[in-house]
Amino acid sequence: MNQLMINESSCKRCMLCGEVCPNKIIRKNADKEMYFLQERLSLCFKCGQCMAVCSTESITVESLSYEKDFFDLPAQESCEEEFFNLLYSRRAIRNFSDKKVTKEVLEKIVKAISLAPPGFPPIKTQLIVVQDQHLIKDALPLMIELYDFLVKAVNHPIKKIFIKKEVGKKRFATMQQHLIPLLEKRLPSLKDGSEDTITRNAPAMILFLADRNGEDIQEDIHIAASFGLLAAHALGLGSSIMDIIHPAIEKKKELRKMFHVSDDQEVVASMILGYPKYKYQKGIKREIKNVKWL
Repeated sequence: MNQLMINESSCKRCMLCGEVCPNKIIRKNADKEMYFLQERLSLCFKCGQCMAVCSTESITVESLSYEKDFFDLPAQESCEEEFFNLLYSRRAIRNFSDKKVTKEVLEKIVKAISLAPPGFPPIKTQLIVVQDQHLIKDALPLMIELYDFLVKAVNHPIKKIFIKKEVGKKRFATMQQHLIPLLEKRLPSLKDGSEDTITRNAPAMILFLADRNGEDIQEDIHIAASFGLLAAHALGLGSSIMDIIHPAIEKKKELRKMFHVSDDQEVVASMILGYPKYKYQKGIKREIKNVKWL
């Protein structure tokens, strides 16, 4: 059972901790004394919200400490213009220069990813950061081999049924409408080495993984990957989520071994990174399919 403590001598009884607690564990009685609902103590998942909002550092959650688990926030100034400029100028980048991405820069992106909000703490997302461009290049032929097999299998009347059952109706529809037609056109050039439309000659890559036997954290990973995209752009890099890379690594044993993916890990997403080779001159307008105001 989690242990929560309040320093009565420094507590201002403002009740902000109780207000921000997701599970409303902290209460104040008629005598303005703070207390914890005993029947809800087991609901505390150590998110740290109560400690983060306390101006006098009077509340403590078991295993969390102000020195180790918290940091001072920057001055609360509006950053609306900077934020939207970041969004307006970001593009999915698939053409990279030869400039190497240093470990220091990649560590900053990892830090940004760690700031993405999880559904339930602690963060369960796992990362494999690939700095070795040669490793990415060496993996490409194995990815081509797998997708060559997939195209043939999808066009086989019996194998097609099993693939559809395995991936599900929606994903199979995406494969048929987008992935397979693209692969059929690109595989000849991929095989002869004249183009790379899978890893895009990226100098670096980040794999997002989950515990195979753990909770469903796909939404956590997709949010975390978005933080990674924005961080890369803010640091002058280009990046792109590549839905064609992680399924290949997930399925092919040789690729799992190359990227040190253990049997108990599931590869959920992949992002390629590098310094952009070209500079865009325009943003691209996009509209939400449907917005309903109530």
